[in-house]
Amino acid sequence: MNGRSTPLLTYGLIAANVAFYLYGQATGYNQWWNTFGLYAPIAFEPTELYRWLTSGFVHGGVLHIGLNMLMLFQFGSQLERVIGRAWFAVLYFGSLLGGSLSIALLGGSNSLHGGASGAIFGLFAAFGVLLYRLKLPWQSIAAQAGIWLAAGFFVAGISWQGHLGGAIAGAVVMAFYLTTGKGKTLRRR
Repeated sequence: MNGRSTPLLTYGLIAANVAFYLYGQATGYNQWWNTFGLYAPIAFEPTELYRWLTSGFVHGGVLHIGLNMLMLFQFGSQLERVIGRAWFAVLYFGSLLGGSLSIALLGGSNSLHGGASGAIFGLFAAFGVLLYRLKLPWQSIAAQAGIWLAAGFFVAGISWQGHLGGAIAGAVVMAFYLTTGKGKTLRRR
């Protein structure tokens, strides 16, 4: 994939998130959130596993979805162009599932989680790993991610569990990508 290809998956994910948000607003916000959000106490029940994915498309308001989609556009469009659509899909959904796993393991007994931020933190981490591998300055991205991660410990309603799990998963996926044939030959452009 060349550096000028259109990041169709990134655009598709943004469209899907916005469409699902509008659907939730039209059908009843509380019911939508309760049906599709990730509720930690039931996360491992076989009939509730769909929430590991759907929770990544549930957002708590315009600011929540706006910030997540801005970060998805900023980092997703760049990463998709560099690593390709298939690897970007693995990165995004691997990070989303990593965030969900972390919520399922570390979430409180009354915690209902939603939003794409677990996947977004995976993109942050992957971007940092990529910059490090290319011997480019990575400290700024690490500092930004660290500030947002720390905010989750002090600001109510921010899922530090999802952020942490997504970041770990994103870093692992990117590190694995960099050991593959295309990843090994990746050079500064």
